[in-house]
Amino acid sequence: MKPAPGARRRLRLVQAEAPPPRRRSRLKKILVRFGLLLAAVGLGLVLFKGLETFCTVEEITVTGAQRLSEKEIIDCCGVKKGTSLLLLRRRRAEERLGDLPVIAVAEVSAVFPNSVSIRVQEREPAASLLHQSGFWLLDRKGVVFAGEALPAENLPVITGAPAEDIVLGKTLANGARHKALCAFLEALPENPLLEPAELNLENPADLILYTGDGRKVFLGDRERMVEKLALLWESIPHLPDNGSGGSLDLRDGDRLVLIPE
Repeated sequence: MKPAPGARRRLRLVQAEAPPPRRRSRLKKILVRFGLLLAAVGLGLVLFKGLETFCTVEEITVTGAQRLSEKEIIDCCGVKKGTSLLLLRRRRAEERLGDLPVIAVAEVSAVFPNSVSIRVQEREPAASLLHQSGFWLLDRKGVVFAGEALPAENLPVITGAPAEDIVLGKTLANGARHKALCAFLEALPENPLLEPAELNLENPADLILYTGDGRKVFLGDRERMVEKLALLWESIPHLPDNGSGGSLDLRDGDRLVLIPE
């Protein structure tokens, strides 16, 4: 029924219903957890800042370096005194050290509260690679890692590798030469008394070895290299002295043939 004209309307206030107790309890828990989270984050930041100030790098130790100086290694890895030990980028420092041709393995460790330990393993020379007027040192894996004016003492000289094959910090670019070289270098420890003077890699399918007394030895390809070098060592006492008597042929791998001059 509509109110009569001119009649006064009465307003009635209706109080909003309170949220159910369960909803209020859930909201309260959320607010409490959020507050605890903020408190934990704040406490964590305070502790981190405190530790960051306390754990500053005061000492950097280097072990295993021979060819490189401690300063060269520290400068390369990027670790500096006065920086926070908590912010040490260990893997990045190890990668930077690994980029140095002479370094085979690098390990960087945080030593709390104030030290950094750098351990390196440098490449061991296994041969000298002749290149123009100088020599490159090679490790047993065939990696070119350092230059020298003279060949390394008591190590074989590698010849026959063209300039385009040689890159510092890498193996020989020619895959066949690299495999032949590695086969030879890996076989040498099995025959430590042999002490060859030179290995020519010009033709990796027909390797030529020169002994310390000037004998020319045809090795053929890289197959059965350990057996070939062992047979050469066993045969040397029975050969003419002073490298006379022609060349030696070990290409078959199971017998030595004396080639007359």
